[in-house]
Amino acid sequence: MSRVARDSRRSLAPAGALIFCLLCLLAGCAFRGGLTGNVYRDGPIVFRIGTLPGSWQRVQIADGQLAFHHSQGGTILAHATCEPQADASLDVLTNHLLFGIEQRREQARTPISLDGRQALRTCLVGRLDGVPIALELVVLKKDGCTYDLQLASSPQVFAHRQPDFQRFVDGFARGAT
Repeated sequence: MSRVARDSRRSLAPAGALIFCLLCLLAGCAFRGGLTGNVYRDGPIVFRIGTLPGSWQRVQIADGQLAFHHSQGGTILAHATCEPQADASLDVLTNHLLFGIEQRREQARTPISLDGRQALRTCLVGRLDGVPIALELVVLKKDGCTYDLQLASSPQVFAHRQPDFQRFVDGFARGAT
């Protein structure tokens, strides 16, 4: 299941509140890794992200390294793993993020270039525990690591969150540059 899919809250929307509660259940005690400016560090994992407006606040979730929640609904997440594993394709890695999303309707799955490598951008709508959700995922493999950048929100606010997510993705780079 997509880590960020657990949070696609829309203000005053009961369905969105359910998803936000799921995110809160996964909350950890403290932030994992450090964020200095736009550079995230967690042991050997180091990457830069694009700047988000002040309406996005960092939140902690159990299995994500870097997550932000928008005050009016939506979550952006960046996750990396640099463990030796089978060389799965970008399609397979993307599909793993979609476990638990039901009634999926994929709108686009497009190869893009990110940080000098091929990445895969996927947009879709579906349901998580019966609640409508919209997702945009970007998956990248570089230098032995796999990165996934995710946007999740209710379908009603999704288009409003995409420009911020695009800036977040556009600023991505492996390492501290």
